[in-house]
Amino acid sequence: MGMTTVAVSRDLRAKLMELKISENARSFDELLRRMLVIYKKYRFLEASMKVRKRIHELGISLEELTE
Repeated sequence: MGMTTVAVSRDLRAKLMELKISENARSFDELLRRMLVIYKKYRFLEASMKVRKRIHELGISLEELTE
């Protein structure tokens, strides 16, 4: 797998380093991969909550959706 450089401020790099240490990540690559997984789960949960809210607003039951 090829590697590249990403420019970030010194302040952000320091915060990422703190997070890397606190999360026991072996590298920034590992830390960022974990962060991406968490972000994707968060976005999925967000979308799920919107769907549930809309289903409730429309008065549709889960049983009706699965029939």
